[in-house]
Amino acid sequence: MVVHTCPICTRRHEVREARATVAYGRQFTCSPECESERRRRRRHYPARPLVVGEPKRAASGLQRLRAYAAKSLHMWVISATGADLVRAAGWMRSTHPFG
Repeated sequence: MVVHTCPICTRRHEVREARATVAYGRQFTCSPECESERRRRRRHYPARPLVVGEPKRAASGLQRLRAYAAKSLHMWVISATGADLVRAAGWMRSTHPFG
């Protein structure tokens, strides 16, 4: 048996080995009353959400410059590829007349 400490009433209690292996470091409650109290607390005070509104900032100006250059290069490659496809289509049309 493994000793756990109840997160609600801070009483020490024993837990079977098999159940302790699936706890992944968390402490089990000691009784059904403590478990219902834990769930009630969790329901009223849920985990804080991840921060979504703040933009990611690079650590330094050099990293921001590198990110900007990578994005610009990516756009340039896409544009150049599109232009090559248009040129190739125009060349194909001019060498194979309709009719």
